[in-house]
Amino acid sequence: MIVSQISSLLKETAYSPEELGKVIGVSGMTLRRWLKKPEQSAVLRVYIPAIRDACYKLISEGKLDPDLPAVRAILSEVPSGEYQAALRNLGLRHGFEIDRSGSEDQILSGLLQIGSQADKQNEVEENSGKVFSFKKLGDEWSGRITTLWKVIHSKNLAFPDKVVAYGALFYLLTPIDFIPDHIPFFGLLDDFGVLGIAVAYYAKRFGGGL
Repeated sequence: MIVSQISSLLKETAYSPEELGKVIGVSGMTLRRWLKKPEQSAVLRVYIPAIRDACYKLISEGKLDPDLPAVRAILSEVPSGEYQAALRNLGLRHGFEIDRSGSEDQILSGLLQIGSQADKQNEVEENSGKVFSFKKLGDEWSGRITTLWKVIHSKNLAFPDKVVAYGALFYLLTPIDFIPDHIPFFGLLDDFGVLGIAVAYYAKRFGGGL
């Protein structure tokens, strides 16, 4: 994260350094000190999680455009420890990377890895209530979850064909993925997108023959 990205946040929100600092959790004086540095200067990594969370909050309040290049760059920065914790929790190979620009092939590859693990499959089967609880988020959520649940219990599909569905449903269950679920609304956006990619994968491969 660099100083020019902080400048972009100020410009986009029309906030003063003091106002933006309050959202981030730092003083206006600290922000003004950053802004005196060259635009390509790096912001200390210790501040990155707070700045990312501030961006999510401002986007959810309609005060920040999520498509602003600076915002996309900030949200793509996942602290190493957080990212590695997600990899371990999901059972993905060390070095696996999700391209935040949205590579469906990468995501499907990750779901294949996750869903191939017996312990992840068992966790999905043993937590049907929690899986179904996400249906209350809306008709589209309900439809995607229902489709994937139908996949894993289909008698028309061989077991290897079900692992992507297991991977997507486990990803939904786990609280540690690539955007922490505790962040209001946005913590669930990637879960919803992952479910959609998995459903589209099955629709393309099998159509109505589930």
